[in-house]
Amino acid sequence: MSKTLLVTGASGQLGRSVISHLLDTFKVPAARIIATTRTPANLADLAARGVTVRAADFDDPASLAEAFQGADRALVISTNELAIQGKRREQQLAAVAAAKQAGVSHLLYTSMPNTEPGSPVLFAPDHYDTEQAIKASGIPHTIFRNGWYDENLFMAMPQILASGQWYTSAG
Repeated sequence: MSKTLLVTGASGQLGRSVISHLLDTFKVPAARIIATTRTPANLADLAARGVTVRAADFDDPASLAEAFQGADRALVISTNELAIQGKRREQQLAAVAAAKQAGVSHLLYTSMPNTEPGSPVLFAPDHYDTEQAIKASGIPHTIFRNGWYDENLFMAMPQILASGQWYTSAG
């Protein structure tokens, strides 16, 4: 198997940043990178640099299985689906299954702190279940316990400024 690196959500802010870091900082050859997204046309600039761009829709397990083929290591960036309860969980479990099916040798996943049952964060169970599926898959893995992303704060900033109140669980 090649030493190919796959990044899901490559048209998103984190996915693009990871790929740019691989290309520009670590000088990973573009031919060793697979960038996946629901909309491959959004990654035309990466394709022009030699990155393999593949369609991968977390709501379509067959597209995930196809996209993961030939990947040695895969970074699964957690989805942003929060509108339908349980959908994010299903999407992420489909990605873990696709990685297993494709024979990925190391799986990396962007989770969150304190996913264990009893967390007051409404979407913590999605991450917990994904982490458990990763562990059960037998794939060597790295689970990132990412904190709150700054861009989430920026989305709340207009309400904070308008009300003069900042409600947070950050202490």
